[in-house]
Amino acid sequence: MSLILGIDGGGTKSHLALFTPDGACAGTAVTGPLNHECMPGSYSEFESVLPAFILGALYSAGAGVGDVEYAVLGLAGVDTSAQHDRASNLLRDTGVKRFTLCNDAFLGVPAGCPGGAGICAINGTGSTIAAIDHSGVAVQVAGVGEITGDLGGSGWYVMQMISSVYSEMYKFGKPTAMREGLFALTGITRKEEYVDFFSGKLADGALDITAAACVLFDAAEAGDEVALEILDRSAEHYAGSISYLAANLDFPADKKLYVTLAGSVFTRQRVKVLPEMIGKKVCTATGGRPFEFLFLDAPPVAGAVLWASKKAGFDIPMESIRKGMASAGL
Repeated sequence: MSLILGIDGGGTKSHLALFTPDGACAGTAVTGPLNHECMPGSYSEFESVLPAFILGALYSAGAGVGDVEYAVLGLAGVDTSAQHDRASNLLRDTGVKRFTLCNDAFLGVPAGCPGGAGICAINGTGSTIAAIDHSGVAVQVAGVGEITGDLGGSGWYVMQMISSVYSEMYKFGKPTAMREGLFALTGITRKEEYVDFFSGKLADGALDITAAACVLFDAAEAGDEVALEILDRSAEHYAGSISYLAANLDFPADKKLYVTLAGSVFTRQRVKVLPEMIGKKVCTATGGRPFEFLFLDAPPVAGAVLWASKKAGFDIPMESIRKGMASAGL
């Protein structure tokens, strides 16, 4: 049996898909995080979970690791050379011989950009921007937190909101509707409760980050000045990264540049003003070059499968991959 293997390893949930050379889906699997930074056991847990995930899926499909012609793994938490080397060695020990290992942000390019060349901007749990140009060169920008100045990801938005509301209450900061929204969400009734509440909830991970981020996004949509300022800083981060990649990789200025927007903040939240802000800044920074934002509407693991199929010489059409994924419930 000949198979290709695709994995999208996220910080919350991870997907695996197996396909045959004729484009049939031979199996799928779902597990929790494959980002070592989100695992209680860090690398030791990752080094146990990843091989079991791969070998278990192959066993369920009646196959073995020797049947894998090519594999593409996009893993959150693979941002540096040391992280890449450690994960690559683990994969080789598992028995997979031919593979491409990258940050999960890269999967949004083959999954969402026509022709498989473009940029993917992730805004979900974290913030990462990745590009694959027309020559096949792959470059990642951001994704390492404060070191790379990441101004995105739901946790970042929530922290900016919490500190802005604190500034209103205790530093003569600008008034913001986010104060009322946060109080309503959390049940806080007095500002004296504020620090104790958030210190405790953030420390034990009990705060619903998604619900809290919605307070900021709703305020921005309603025109709240402070919320819009937070989103403007985030837009500057994304637009700067996208514009840098457009200018420094093989993206001819006379060809439309495709930018896939992925992650829960971009694809599932109610905020629409952030992509508009980013678009205006990209247009200014690139001198008005043609580009198009595309919201990712395929599971990122489909990008891994498409990429692996090309590497293996199968060249399965994306439509076949989409249909296979849908039939498997992914």
